[in-house]
Formats: sequence, C-alpha cells, structure tokens
Amino acid sequence: MASETPPDVEAFPAGPGDITPSWLSSKLGIKVSQLEHTRLIWGTESKLFYTVTYSEDAGEDLPKYICIKGVFDPAMVAAQPWTVSLARREGDFFSKIAPLLKGVEINFPKVYWSGTSDSQGICIMEDLTHSGCTFAPEVASYGVDVVIDGVEQLAAYHGLFWGKGQEDKGFEWIWNNYDPAVTFLVSAWDQIVTHPGRIKLPEFLSDGEKINKVLKQYYEGRNPKFRTLLHGDTHVGNVYFTKEGKLGFLDWSTIHFGSCFHDVVYFMTALMTIEDRRKHEMEILDRYLKKLGESGGPVFDRNDEGVMKEYRRSMMTNVVWTICPHDLQTPERVNMLCERAVATLEDHNTLDRILAEREE
Repeated sequence: MASETPPDVEAFPAGPGDITPSWLSSKLGIKVSQLEHTRLIWGTESKLFYTVTYSEDAGEDLPKYICIKGVFDPAMVAAQPWTVSLARREGDFFSKIAPLLKGVEINFPKVYWSGTSDSQGICIMEDLTHSGCTFAPEVASYGVDVVIDGVEQLAAYHGLFWGKGQEDKGFEWIWNNYDPAVTFLVSAWDQIVTHPGRIKLPEFLSDGEKINKVLKQYYEGRNPKFRTLLHGDTHVGNVYFTKEGKLGFLDWSTIHFGSCFHDVVYFMTALMTIEDRRKHEMEILDRYLKKLGESGGPVFDRNDEGVMKEYRRSMMTNVVWTICPHDLQTPERVNMLCERAVATLEDHNTLDRILAEREE
C-alpha cells in the first residue's frame, strides 16, 4: 500500500531524467534492473509510463507496467506554482486516505508508493491501459446505469467521511484548495467568456459581477448538514472503465470538505446529455441518497428539509465550465460541458435562488 515520505527528507525527482532504476528500487523495495520510458502525457500533473524489469521475481504484487505521476516540468512549476499543491494533495490522498477505503465500494487506480516534499508529489501507480482499462473520449455521453454506478460509489465514499472537516484529527492537512481556484477563474469572467471560440452564453449569465457575487454567496451558504470529504473534480475526464466495465475515478488532487452534492451534480452533468439528465435526474438523486444511508451517512430523501435546496444551489459548481481555460481542457470538451452546465443552472434557476437567500 502507498506510504508517505515526510517533506524534504530526500530530493524527489524533478524531471524524467531523475527517475532511475535505483530510485524506483528504493520505493518499491525490490531491485529494478532496467527501466524503459515508453511514453508520457504532459499536464498540470504529468504521467510518465515505464516498462520495468526486476532483478528477481516480483510475483504478482508488483507490475511490469507502471505510471509515475507528478510535476515534472520545472518551467511550468515556476510559472504556475499552484500545480505543486495538486501533486502533493494526490500523493497525500494515496498515502493517508486510500488506506481508509479498504472495503469501500469505490474504484480508483492501484498505487504502489506515494510521497510528497515541499516541491513535489509523486504517485507510482498501475498503468491502467495495460490493466485493460479504457477512458472517455473528449466528447462523450453515458447512460443512466453508468451514472448510477458512479453516484453510488461516491455515496459509499461520502458516507465514510460524513460530517468530517479539517478541524478533525488526521484531516488537518486537507485545506480547501478548490474554492480559491474557481474563485480566481471566475474573477476574470468578463474577459474569458468573450474569447474567440467560446460558446455564447445566455443573458442570465452575461453579468460577470453578478456571477462573482452568486459564487461567493454559494460558498458562504453551503449547509454544513451535508458536509463530507469530496473527490472534488468528478468530470468526464477523470473517470475510467475497468475491463469488466466498472467505472472508476481518477485524479484525486482536489479532495476537500464540502457539500456532498458538489460531487453528485458535477458528475451527473458532465457524463449525461442534457435530455438524459433531465429525464433521469431525480432517479439518480434517489439512488445516491439511498446508498448514502446504507454507507454510514444519514438517511435522507427528497422530501427532507433542505435536501432539494442544497441540491439545487450545488448546481453552481458547474459554473466552472463556462470559464474553464482551453489550456486546462480541450475546446471540444469545454464547449460540451459548458452547454450541459448552462442547462443545469437554467433548469434549477440556481443563480436567482442563491441571490434570493439574502432576502429570506
């Protein structure tokens, strides 16, 4: 299972050239005789793929094909130092949270070692492609059965941490790194939404000052009754499918405490067409609530006081797709998710509902 290295005990690899057989041997606890770098995927957290040859029989516990994830572009780190916090958060997830999830019905990649330093976070994980897994294309839609599978997994995860917060022992390190990032992006609303190639937004989303005001009220008004530990970024680019067809969740770099419905509405909106989401939305919500109650969380239904209010206001989390930069996601994916996000905000009258709370 993944283990944590205290900050700055050692120098962590800063680039692909620093990943050597001897370094990998020290992390896996078995001598690596050869390490072949086969491919890479650059990003805010890059993924380096290797074929590994061991000096002795590794049995079935260690893989021949691995993915090493971290921040490996010094120039990008210098320009965008916040990327380090994402890598460190994911490293900490696999060393501190993943061991708590034994027996919990949620799928995520197998990690053989993870650790952090002040300037790095690294995960040595399975190469999912060689495990027979597949990934969503840039533009994709899935049916209600897939989405129910996903929200039930989220419910099992949420139930384990229901009511927890950063003030609780063992969770002090989980500061909210998500809300400030979205607030920063939305602060440039009027500039970003007018860029060439972006979808024209409807009139109710035309006022950047209003959007910023609503977002602030949304964050300030979340009901602590629904607080749990979130995945935080459950969009279509952060899921995969096992060779058995089960959905799994990738990219645990934005885990934070917040309203459970953040994960639910963000996931549902991203994976379904507008028409399918409208048709099956309440069925999906009911299945989430049922599984939540079975997984250690409270027993809620849609008639409980506050459930639908919190659910509808949580649609505000989808606003990120209206201003998501194209250097973070492709224009094709951003445009698809923007259309779906706008529909949720309109269907649930989210902005006006949140603004009206000041008058209640």
